[in-house]
This record gives sequence, C-alpha cells and structure tokens, in this order.
Amino acid sequence: MSVYLCISIDCECDKGPGWRTRKPLGFYGISQGIHDRLQPLFRRFRAKPTYLLSAELMRDAQALEILANLDGDAELGTHLHGEFAEPGAFEPDATSVFQCHYDRETERRKLEYLTKLFRSSFGRQPRSFRAGRFGIGGHSLRLLQDLGYIVDSSVTPNMDWSGAGAPEASFRQAPTQPYWPVLDNPERASEQAGALLEVPVTIRPSRLAGIPLIGGWAEPRWLRPTRGSVSGLVDVAREEIGDARSAGTGRPIVLNCMFHNVEVIPGASPYAKNEAEAGAILQRLAGLLAFAQREGVSSLGLGDVPDLFAR
Repeated sequence: MSVYLCISIDCECDKGPGWRTRKPLGFYGISQGIHDRLQPLFRRFRAKPTYLLSAELMRDAQALEILANLDGDAELGTHLHGEFAEPGAFEPDATSVFQCHYDRETERRKLEYLTKLFRSSFGRQPRSFRAGRFGIGGHSLRLLQDLGYIVDSSVTPNMDWSGAGAPEASFRQAPTQPYWPVLDNPERASEQAGALLEVPVTIRPSRLAGIPLIGGWAEPRWLRPTRGSVSGLVDVAREEIGDARSAGTGRPIVLNCMFHNVEVIPGASPYAKNEAEAGAILQRLAGLLAFAQREGVSSLGLGDVPDLFAR
C-alpha cells in the first residue's frame, strides 16, 4: 500500500501578532518565504508543494512574477479569505470571516472571482482549494465542483471551530484519509465516487482524548511544523499510516501537512517572532521531509491525489 505526502501551504500577504494584516500590504512571505526559503528546501528533498493563493497575492505584480516562475516542481491552487475577494473586497485589519457565513450567492461570486483571477494570472484552471480558517459550509463543495475544482482541502478532522465562532465548521467525525464528500455535508463521506475529492489535513486525536474530563480539552495533533518537534511530526505520520493500513481499504495512503508561507520569516505571523523561531519551523519541516525520503514516501501536489484513486 503506497504512502504519499502532500505539503499544502496557505499563502497570504504578510501578517503579524494576532494575524493582523500589515499595511500597506507586504509580500515578504512570497519573496523571502517561498522564493528564498521554502522552494529551495523542497528542491533539496525533491518534494512537490501545493501553494494555495489568496486573492491579494495575485493582484501584486512582483508576487505574481515570483509565483509564476518558481524554480522546481510545485502546484498552485487557491485560498479564499473573503475579505480580499470581490464583491466587496477590502483590506481587513484581520481576516476573521468564515466562508460558511456568506449567503450562497455571495460565496459563489467570491469563489468565481478568485478562480477567474487565478486563470487570468496563470493561464490555467486551478485544481485545488482551501477555505480561509477552514471555514467551508453546506454550499461550498458544490460551488467548487461547478467551478471545475477537483480537490478541496478545507476539512480538519477531529476539530470543531465552534469556539472560533463557526459551529457550522465541525469536522470531529470526518475521515482522516481522502474521500468523496457528500457535497452539502463536507464532514461525511459519500458511498459513490464524485468529481470533487476531499483531501483532509492530517490531524490525529490527542493521546489524552479517551480520558474522561481531561480528554475533551486536549488539543488534537496536527501534521504541521509550526510547533512541536520533528519526532512529534513523525509520530503523527506513523500513526496515520498505521491506522490507514489497519482499515484495510487497499487505497493509497495520503498524509497532508499544512502551514502558512508567512510562518517561515520573522515577524510576518504570530508563530515566528524572530529568526530563530522561523528557522525552527523550517528545521521541523526539513525533518518531516527527511523522514518521508527515508521511508520511501513520495511527494505530490493536492491536485495529483485524485489520479491515485482513479487507478
């Protein structure tokens, strides 16, 4: 049973403490984060990242030039923070809106705008998508399918975003491996294959999850280099691989690591206040890529995953 690793990166303008948007808008997360730091690391390990682009990046000429001419393999997809997308686009102090809170028509128009912006920027159709704040809802998947997407990667298994203000975005019971979703209920797997595949972020329950009282407050463990250690990332990966093999479906196993492009430069996110913290995130990412290389885990883009399930 083959194992594959996706590295899916939410790409946005530069932020800061509390995810507050830098003004005027800055794009060091593209010029330094992707061009100088991430893409050379991926070339070194022969990995294929998926960069999921928010609308403001594709309206900046320099950022667009860098993204269109990356050295090495990479997939580009889209990432909706609705504040930056028409209709009603503006530069927010912080991106706080969940996609699932838009009415269907507004959500459709914003997704349509984002998709057309990508097509005009790169001359091709985007294949993969992730909602900002993971906030897809009951209309999102059908809208994405109608716009020609073949992969969504917004589902966060074992997570419930009620505490952040979006009880509609509850994914506690979602599968942890790719599945064809029920289009009006992203948490549920359909019994039949469809045109849109869900590739969830790899998130494991806390080791304390089964303990009464304590378990309900324990944080799930993400395949994400933002915090923790290389050994912690490897543990999450090994657990997911083991559980997927035990399920006996015979399908390929897919790991999906996520983070933000702005995390790997100092001061552009809440996670790396200085160079040492940014470097530690890159070192943990390198450790995960080295594990995948040792174990014969192939790297692929989100948009390549449906081909695995069509064989």
